Amino acid sequence: MYLPDLKGKILVLLRDPGMAQALAPRQAELASLEAQAFLLAQEAWESPLPLLVDPEGHLVCVIPERGVLVADPFLEVYHLGPVEGVEEILDWVRFTGAQCPECVLPEAEWL
Repeated sequence: MYLPDLKGKILVLLRDPGMAQALAPRQAELASLEAQAFLLAQEAWESPLPLLVDPEGHLVCVIPERGVLVADPFLEVYHLGPVEGVEEILDWVRFTGAQCPECVLPEAEWL
């Protein structure tokens, strides 16, 4: 699977198996927010979330140990950094889902 194949939903990438385990029971909530979470690892192993393998570690090394990457359906990153737990991940997903690329105010000459 390639990252461009993941367009269309809010993307959540984690690298911490404990965080993935805590998020796994909330997959229905993620689906209702039009989001999909994946555990990112350098090798295949059993995972509570769908697993994305990054053998060279190009993306794994970018995400902090207790961190997460949250991107919008067009793969624009809204958060890349540490989080305190599942609720903060879901808050980032909600925030990202509330953004509207078509809702940008046009620049006015009077500003």
